[in-house]
Amino acid sequence: MPQFERNPDEQTEPLAPPHRQIQIQANQLVAKGKPGQAAPLFAKLAEVESADHPRRAANLHAQAAHAFADNQQGPAALIQARAALHLFLKYKMIERTPVFFANITRKLNNKGMENAADALISEFGSRIAAVPVAAAPAAQKHGVLPTNCPKCGAPIHGERAKWVDANTAECEYCGSLIRPG
Repeated sequence: MPQFERNPDEQTEPLAPPHRQIQIQANQLVAKGKPGQAAPLFAKLAEVESADHPRRAANLHAQAAHAFADNQQGPAALIQARAALHLFLKYKMIERTPVFFANITRKLNNKGMENAADALISEFGSRIAAVPVAAAPAAQKHGVLPTNCPKCGAPIHGERAKWVDANTAECEYCGSLIRPG
């Protein structure tokens, strides 16, 4: 089996079982249309993960920001979005940064929280514009991944999945290895 070199800034182990359970619960709450209950769970997990797994924490802050925005909690969404963007930029998550920025500012505007969207644009707009565009990966055929991680329940986007080999992708939230079905 080939060995893959990992970036030391990336998460190297899955969430601890109690934290994984909280993440599963939060993802289930979002799926059931209860983002207000999920948002503080994502935010708490982000704080717990920030020291040892800052990239994972960045994604958890992003999930919290979306959940707070979906629940019309602009100030809380703004706090979480700022934390996510700060970490995305710090750890040079060049594919994730502009996507999250565009999605969260659009969501805030669409939900009537223009002040929060304007604050993010003012604080991060020029920095996001300076993020280099990630090179498109070489086209490669993979099988179809499940829509959610079997370990943590997080959404999986096959077109953006991080493939560790020709038959295995890694969950961007918990680090679990996933094989196409």
